Amino acid sequence: MKKTFMAMIVLVSALGGADAFAEGATVGADTAGGDHKFVVGATFGIGMAMIAGDYETLLAANHYGGNVEDNIDAKPKLALAFNLFFDFYITPMMAIEAGVGFIGKGGKAEVDADVVGSDSDGTFWDKVTYFEIPIAFKLNIKGFQASLGIGIWIAVKGKTKWEEGSLTITQEWDDDEWDWVRRFNVGPRVFLGYAIPVGPIYIVPGVTWMMHMINDVDNEEIQDDRPGFPDADEIQVRSMNIMFNVGVEFGF
Repeated sequence: MKKTFMAMIVLVSALGGADAFAEGATVGADTAGGDHKFVVGATFGIGMAMIAGDYETLLAANHYGGNVEDNIDAKPKLALAFNLFFDFYITPMMAIEAGVGFIGKGGKAEVDADVVGSDSDGTFWDKVTYFEIPIAFKLNIKGFQASLGIGIWIAVKGKTKWEEGSLTITQEWDDDEWDWVRRFNVGPRVFLGYAIPVGPIYIVPGVTWMMHMINDVDNEEIQDDRPGFPDADEIQVRSMNIMFNVGVEFGF
């Protein structure tokens, strides 16, 4: 993490950071941060969510109780996000950003397995809604924005949908299901975008990448329920999102 922050500082210097700080508002004239110390905004995002790691093993153990992970193929799913944020500019180009919002995470997996004599051919959709608290260090250089920080995610709702032909089954997660997924998570969050002035506001298209561990359990009950999986209590699964965003900023 220290190396990443140092790289960002070096980038500022390479782009004329020393002169930029001296000129102050001149550099920031085309940015919200240059004219205003405080900026508020909202961001809507749509993109791809996926579950990486041992997702196939998790589904096999959790839903089938058998070793059929080789017949499960994980895929990304569509996700939405909405955030409200606040920037405090400590210089015309550097800000501390914090916010709140909601984001969809999860993934899907195509299943083609013969389980207990019954052919199972369909698609699992794991959908989790998280309350998100992003905190980041932000650079704003003539409208080009980059932020590096962490996301704090608290799960508020989870459900699984199974589609097989014309059959669709949706199940809200109960306590047993949540044994397999951590409700509180922290992980890296990176944003790149560009602020376009439109009258008194700024339109900010960009892209956000984020990732965190959602399953790293050590639960004896899971192992007792899945004796066919010697390491069922050590399955490691990560949630990753790549979101395309459109934001609106207003400085004051």
